[in-house]
Amino acid sequence: MIATDQHTAPLPVPHYAKAPRGMPPSNQPDVAIAQDWLCDLEAWVHANGLIGHDPFDIKQHPWIRAAQPYRLPRRATTALCDLFPNALRRLLRVPKTENPKAHALLALGRMRLFEITRDEEYLEHAKTHVAWLERHAAQGHSGLCWGYPFRVYAKGLDTPAGTPVLVVSAIAGEALLRAHALTGDARYIEAARSVAAFILEDLPRLRHTDGAFCFGYAVGDHRRVHNANLLAAQHLFRLWAVTREDALREAAEAALRFSLPRQREDGAWHYGEFSENEPYDAANLRMIDHHHTGFVLRSLLAIHEVFPDEDVDAALSRGFRYYLENLWGPYGMPVNDYGRYPVDIHACAEAVLCTSAFAARRKSALQQATMALRWAYWYLRDPETGAPYYRRYRRYTSRLVCPRWGLAWMHRALAEYLHAMRDAAHDLPPVTGKAW
Repeated sequence: MIATDQHTAPLPVPHYAKAPRGMPPSNQPDVAIAQDWLCDLEAWVHANGLIGHDPFDIKQHPWIRAAQPYRLPRRATTALCDLFPNALRRLLRVPKTENPKAHALLALGRMRLFEITRDEEYLEHAKTHVAWLERHAAQGHSGLCWGYPFRVYAKGLDTPAGTPVLVVSAIAGEALLRAHALTGDARYIEAARSVAAFILEDLPRLRHTDGAFCFGYAVGDHRRVHNANLLAAQHLFRLWAVTREDALREAAEAALRFSLPRQREDGAWHYGEFSENEPYDAANLRMIDHHHTGFVLRSLLAIHEVFPDEDVDAALSRGFRYYLENLWGPYGMPVNDYGRYPVDIHACAEAVLCTSAFAARRKSALQQATMALRWAYWYLRDPETGAPYYRRYRRYTSRLVCPRWGLAWMHRALAEYLHAMRDAAHDLPPVTGKAW
């Protein structure tokens, strides 16, 4: 349910006449907001490309890295980086980078826009992103895979830049499968098979006595993280739905059997699992936050679409109920179980995306998506360019624009929202032809 706050007034909804190419301007105010913001994001990408900063790029600098093992210095440097995000990056000479996940997300968003409008230019742009991914895959592995263009440090972790990461690779795999569904081009299926080969052959399998296992987060990373594990299962199940290769389904089922029983009684999942003998950050693995919960729910929803299962269905019902009742603040503000602030653009995008994805299962979810859209539009959007800001604190906003962390996720979320609104018989044009 949506929490109320007597000190927070409802947000006004403006009317706009600006719509993405191939889509008529809407008289429905919330659709108009999504259309307006998508126009701005499309214009931003055309003008700037996808090279930019990331919330984690500055953390590899030696001065910032030195503070990470200690709680208070870590919090202080985080606050400093968020208060002066652009100036500090210039001072420390942190380079801008191009992130594979941003390309995968833009491909997915633009393919959704193609499904809505049938404008071939969106599909051609999406193919360009997919081609970029194929050219920039990590080398020396069993299949196509991608990592982050910066080093990742955390307690128990030191992952070099470019190390293949499951989350990035699975989202790129999702883009490949969507491209195949829309074009019928067999080479996209072969590329998706290659991603599966990386998942099956190169990632750690963290086994348990019940025969289930969790895929490791990255090459050489033995953390058991539920959203990453379920993204792997999602990719394998969806590829199995096309190829019917038993090995894909068997591995996917084993990964699913790891994460499903670890749902709490109230419907939540921790970010990951932690054992006392592990070197990782226990607090991080035991947290429950908005966007990772959304990731888990969307992966289970995608799995259930191609592999209907009573246990998955029950987990979805419990999980979505927990999500709605515990991870939302006033008027569409996404929150975490450990507090309201800061509000991250990543969580805002997931709030729109997850509830839009659930609209076919639960029509009232679109009301929640609309509230999340309004909140993000008013509080984490540059009014001049439309670029999404990184974070909002109680008294200030971190105005860092992150192509991967914020812009690409919000683009995908808005496209999904418009797709869901169209399917809910709002005033978007009907789609014809093959869709996902």
